[in-house]
Amino acid sequence: MFEKNDTPFKIILYALFTLVLYLLQSVPALGIRFMGVSPELLLTLVIAVAFFENETFSAFFGLACGLLNDIITGGVVGKSALFFMFSAFFISVLLQTLLRKMFLTYTAITLALTALFLVLEYIFTVIFFKTPPVAFSLMKIILPKFLFTGVVSYPVYYITKILHKKTTRRDEE
Repeated sequence: MFEKNDTPFKIILYALFTLVLYLLQSVPALGIRFMGVSPELLLTLVIAVAFFENETFSAFFGLACGLLNDIITGGVVGKSALFFMFSAFFISVLLQTLLRKMFLTYTAITLALTALFLVLEYIFTVIFFKTPPVAFSLMKIILPKFLFTGVVSYPVYYITKILHKKTTRRDEE
């Protein structure tokens, strides 16, 4: 049916998984909420893809997911896109040079980047829009999103790993 290293097939699989996570993150009726907030599923997917793909593919994938994330939040288009793109690129490069491709590394990077993303998002909101007080935002938005994103990062990683294995030849790994 498909060759093992068929890039269009890989893109289709990743696009379908992205669509599922996009819907889970953006549609409240699906019930993927913790304390009234949804996790940063697209960010965890970008990080997982950066773990298994090269830096160019990861950067473009991060850009696409970042644009989707910007559409979800209704904020300034490009804010998440730039963060996701550069994060994916640098993660992929670091994994080729300094870091080991281990689940623990993925978890640490996911938690660090999620915290950074949520703090930057809050700072951006403070600068350009009226926001609730810091304590309220921390307890009602940032902390629940951080914790929930950490929990859902596990299945996202393993599903991405399966998708990568299905679209890559054994002798390339």
